[in-house]
Amino acid sequence: MSTELKQTKIGCYQNLNIELVTWDCTTAEVELSCACIFEHEMNNRSFSGGLAHLDEALNGRLYEIRKNNWFSAKLNDVLLLNQTPSTIQAPKVLLLGMGAPEDFTLERIETAIKTVVRTAHQLELKSVAFAPSLLDTGLNPPTGLNELMLRSLKEELDKHHQLYLQKLVKKSEIEKWVFDAGFQNYDAKAEQYIASFAKVFI
Repeated sequence: MSTELKQTKIGCYQNLNIELVTWDCTTAEVELSCACIFEHEMNNRSFSGGLAHLDEALNGRLYEIRKNNWFSAKLNDVLLLNQTPSTIQAPKVLLLGMGAPEDFTLERIETAIKTVVRTAHQLELKSVAFAPSLLDTGLNPPTGLNELMLRSLKEELDKHHQLYLQKLVKKSEIEKWVFDAGFQNYDAKAEQYIASFAKVFI
């Protein structure tokens, strides 16, 4: 692990610690590492950033499975990789299809976050990392992205808690949620997340 790793605690909700860490899908030290993947990259460029690292860690198979339509990355297409090579820190990787990048809307990230929370509950996991992969795809993250991701996380946790109170599901075991981040503008991003947390988790 790089000695330069940057890590910021965004806040705590119920038993859950929310953090921002300079990890990507490959390096995240959690039980479930998640990455959003589009049908293609903007301007037909190749994978970059975290997605390039993931493709490399999988010996080019990320590109291969998408090209062959075994995982199309169409909107709401989901693939759980539960046999990860030693080049990936997490034992499980969840790929979340986002459709065409040209059609991207914030709602797609909202759906992805909620899918991840539900998957973590179904698998009874304690730690999760989430990479929106927008920069890796060539998209500029829209204003309000951090707040929307935090709000989606809270909504899904609250829903699960209500079901738990109805004695229909087990109590959430998620103790750690990490938003993956690059080094670029990291301090500013951390401040934004902390400010957004204060607005959402009041």
